Amino acid sequence: MLKQILLFCIVFMILGCQKMSSGLAPLKTDESYLQATRKTELIVQGNTQIVVIATHLNEFDWIKFPREEGEIFFLDVYQTRKNGKGFLKNGYEIRLANGTKPSKITRLKKEDLEGMIAQNATQWGEYYWVEFPKQDKRTQDRMILVLSHKDFGENTLEFGFKKIKKY
Repeated sequence: MLKQILLFCIVFMILGCQKMSSGLAPLKTDESYLQATRKTELIVQGNTQIVVIATHLNEFDWIKFPREEGEIFFLDVYQTRKNGKGFLKNGYEIRLANGTKPSKITRLKKEDLEGMIAQNATQWGEYYWVEFPKQDKRTQDRMILVLSHKDFGENTLEFGFKKIKKY
């Protein structure tokens, strides 16, 4: 009996020392998607009016979404005023910090989403594909998306970051 317990303990310790890959470590694509995503909200008198989760798709996958074709964002929008209208028809505006307005805004259905976008989209949101014209290098490095409403104010989503030089 003592030999069986000792053998069990030895086997248990040996198995416990094996290298184990963690399911908690994010995949490279998951990490890239999160790094390209920002969240903002407009709050008035303690009440959230709108929540916008924006992903800068050019930063997420520069091969699939090259900057030469313009700046592309995926917006996941939740607004507290539910009236069937999109957030843009409820007085909200979206633009870049340099004043550039979107060249194209397409409302998407949940069924239209695919890949990482579908995995990370909220189930209660409205979804938009937003395209801006190609921007100069300085604007790209300091990319700021501005969400505003005449009654609720404005807030920004800052996507720009200083590139780290690799030595």
